[in-house]
Amino acid sequence: MQRTRTFGLLVLIALLVTIYTLTNSSRFHIIDEVSLFAVTESQALRGAIDTNAIAWTQWVNSPGEVLGAFGPNGDVYSKKGPAPAFLAVPWYLLFHIFTELNIGLGQLQTTLLWNGIVTAATAALLWLTARQLGYSDRTGMALGLLLGLATIAWPYANQFFGEPLSALSLLTLFYGMMAWRRNGGWWWMALAGVGAGVALATVTAHAVLILIFAGWGAFEGWRHFRCASSPTAPGNGVFQALAAMAAFATPVLLAAALLMLYNFVRFGNPFDTGYHFDAGEGFTNPLLAGLWGLLFSPYRGVFWHTPLLIASLIAFVPFAQRHRSEATLIALLSVALVTLYSLWWMWWGGFAWGPRFLTPLTPFWVLPLAVVIEPLTAQGISLGKKKRAQAVRNPDTRPGIPSSPKEHSERGEQFPSMHPLRTALVWFTGVMALLSFIVQLAAVSVNFVNYEIQLRSLYPTDWSDPLRYGPPAQSLTDFSNSPVFGQFKLMAQGFVVNSDLGWLWAEGEPPQTVVLWLVVLIGAAAVMTLASFLALWWRMTVAPQKNTESIAAPTFALVVLVPALVIATWAGEVGRQPHYGRKDIGYRAIIRDICRTVSPTDVFVNVAPNSYQIPMNWMPGECKIDIPTYGYALDSLRHPETERVLNRLIQQYDRIWFVTSGVQPNDPDNTLERWLADHAFKAIDTWYEDYRLVQYATAVRLSGVEERPINQALLGRRAEQITILAVRSPSVAIAGKPIPIEIRYRLETPTDQNLRWFVQLLSGQNIPLALLDTGPDDNYTVFSALPAREELIERAGVLVPANMPEGDYLLIAGLYNPDDEGARLVTVDGPDFVSLGAVRVVKQP
Repeated sequence: MQRTRTFGLLVLIALLVTIYTLTNSSRFHIIDEVSLFAVTESQALRGAIDTNAIAWTQWVNSPGEVLGAFGPNGDVYSKKGPAPAFLAVPWYLLFHIFTELNIGLGQLQTTLLWNGIVTAATAALLWLTARQLGYSDRTGMALGLLLGLATIAWPYANQFFGEPLSALSLLTLFYGMMAWRRNGGWWWMALAGVGAGVALATVTAHAVLILIFAGWGAFEGWRHFRCASSPTAPGNGVFQALAAMAAFATPVLLAAALLMLYNFVRFGNPFDTGYHFDAGEGFTNPLLAGLWGLLFSPYRGVFWHTPLLIASLIAFVPFAQRHRSEATLIALLSVALVTLYSLWWMWWGGFAWGPRFLTPLTPFWVLPLAVVIEPLTAQGISLGKKKRAQAVRNPDTRPGIPSSPKEHSERGEQFPSMHPLRTALVWFTGVMALLSFIVQLAAVSVNFVNYEIQLRSLYPTDWSDPLRYGPPAQSLTDFSNSPVFGQFKLMAQGFVVNSDLGWLWAEGEPPQTVVLWLVVLIGAAAVMTLASFLALWWRMTVAPQKNTESIAAPTFALVVLVPALVIATWAGEVGRQPHYGRKDIGYRAIIRDICRTVSPTDVFVNVAPNSYQIPMNWMPGECKIDIPTYGYALDSLRHPETERVLNRLIQQYDRIWFVTSGVQPNDPDNTLERWLADHAFKAIDTWYEDYRLVQYATAVRLSGVEERPINQALLGRRAEQITILAVRSPSVAIAGKPIPIEIRYRLETPTDQNLRWFVQLLSGQNIPLALLDTGPDDNYTVFSALPAREELIERAGVLVPANMPEGDYLLIAGLYNPDDEGARLVTVDGPDFVSLGAVRVVKQP
């Protein structure tokens, strides 16, 4: 029996994981996901917890909409609970093993499959929860499929939110308490405590639900302690009760302590979560408006987005008759969470699908359907009507499920005897399940964000006060604008151009359809294979004891290998999506070149907020050394936190890789590049289509280097006179790294000539092996605008080729006039350059 159940659980998980993989878009939908992923990436690659890779998210429409907060040192940290990000790290690292092989697997894309695993596990746990209530394995399988394919759990299985983990952790808490009540054993309460701890570390507000669970568990423990009649009863003895309480409380308290430590490390305050309550975030929304929005509105109403829950609401009545205690708990949880998020200022969850914040309740809302499904799936279909009805009436009379006579009398036989109503409810549930499946299939097939954007044109935001913005399609008269119908509108507008399937997209002008047929064919074969295993398991459950031996070990292995094959195929193919760039072109070519010479003393800074996904997807695999990433916006230097970080970077790292997107050099709006010109030493500036890669040396390699006097004048044919006063440059340079050079000079007389600097590294035969050509102040000014008779500083960098042989070389600098046929200025002694000293080149350690 147990072997048959295990096989069924594996089939359920494998089937759901396969379907989730095939319907995964392989991309983010809203920035909340990116914030969580950035924590996962930081933790997996560097053991850090910052989200500096998307620091630009701090400057959006209003303080209440930012995704994180600044720490004391200017670093950015996500305001999201850490558990979803941390628990995804092993999955991230598993695929990091393969992405490092540089075989075209995208690190971001593969990580986005994680919540599919979480949701499939939740469906399996729902099955086991139904078993705790005395329902058959077939009913458990049906509930798992309904949860996985006919509720909003499906769309969120394909997104990197924390809600799927909330659902799993809360259901784990429920299951652990039920198992303890049934079987005794403090370890079940420890499991419940782990679930509670994870739920708390996912969303701090779940503390309200944990308190409800704790109260319910205490009441159930007291009730069983009072009614205990055998030495094995779970409540027998004060010691057992105390052990259970301690087992539950320990993980919860540990999670709370770790959460406070996490907050302290980030913000210096154990109670600071990163939310901006003083800027508008908080539980300030009118209760009735939130209730209407979450439950009934066309925009986010749960019954619009999961019609199956209408059947659950009806089934809750007979479910409560049979399972009064559990039904009471579910009702309390529902009231608490719905009320909590009805009061939340952004109760609609931003650009999301349906009532995102209610996703954790979906397993609990599907569970009451067990009373409808059980008569249809009862083991032993050939049983007579009387035996089958008895099995449905009194599931707790099965072996191993304790119940009191009072409970049996409370459950009674009212619902099974109402045959016409039961039949009607069965048919209604089937129709709602089919309708819900269609709604979820539409949700994962085309990108719901596209319709959210269209809604904003129908219901404009008041940008003078974005926090006052009310979500659209709230009235029943707006039902035709509901996102549920919006998905089908998107299909009519163009299925392929709005596709949210990782294996289907349109590219080019005019748009051409791209289909990854290998994914489609292998995926279809996998679904059919697993469906046949499901049918096999279904037949076996008629007499599970007789069929146990027919499930051989290779069959179990095949069930596991099928989704693994689908994941491998999908991951190997979806990297071709243009959303992540083309190999060896543009940003991906930049990543390739960075990774060829990257070192542990490098840092990556970018101003490409619309292309953040490209380095997230490809750098972890291509770079053998993982370096910190800082992603900013053009105007980020208007905020003091950015300068605080940059000042730290130029003291910690000797090279900055700097990337911009669609920005010309010296653009006045690019505040970061201007700051770097004043504090770092530019070595190269190269275009890769619409992207630029700039290398800067920092003053780290000038630490302890004395300034060397030069005091040589350079004279031009048009009366230009510049005196090179002194220079600071290292005597040792590393091949493949830029040399920082600081030249102190003075313009002796005003000039109208726009001179330019050249800095070169010469071989023994005076052949330039590395060079830099730049205007003064890194081209931010011209010589004709410089003040005369004042000491000035020019910062320059010279990139030493990675293949340069070790040895001694000569570093020189000078000036030339591009308007005078490129004539160089000369010294009094005749040479047209100034020697800055010898440099010894060594290989990178």
